[in-house]
Parts: sequence; structure tokens; C-alpha cells
Amino acid sequence: MKVYAISIISVLAVFALVLLILHIKSRRPFRSAAVNALLGIAALIAVNLTSRFTGVHIPINIYTVPSAAVFGIPACAVLVILETVL
Repeated sequence: MKVYAISIISVLAVFALVLLILHIKSRRPFRSAAVNALLGIAALIAVNLTSRFTGVHIPINIYTVPSAAVFGIPACAVLVILETVL
């Protein structure tokens, strides 16, 4: 279990580093990061607002909100896939 947790944390750290590099290389890095965070949180809210129709509900907790804010819409897509599969 410990190796599994370490591997997940290291993969997430690599993704965060890639995202940070992409934001720094853009013309407006703070605006790019803020728009990414807002879109991720908006996608999370949209999934929860449509949960009555779709049957997919992502709980709002200390893990889902920061992941949606840091990784944006792809994180919300992964959370929806995980919720559907598991």
C-alpha cells in the first residue's frame, strides 16, 4: 500500500510540475492559472448540479476541490470516471 501511495503522489507531482511549466511559459501565467482553477471548480460544480439527472455525484471535500483547482477540467473528468467505475 505504501508503494502505491508513493507512486500516485509522484505521478501527481510530475503532472503539477508540467502544468506549472505550461503556465509559466504562457504570456500571462497568473491569468492562465486562475482561469484553469476557475474552470476546474466550475466543472466540479456542474457535475454536482447535474447529479440528479446523470446519477454521478462527486463529493466536495479536501481532496476533490484542490485537485479540480490545480489540474482543472481533466481532474474533474478523472473524478467522474472514477466515480462511475468504482
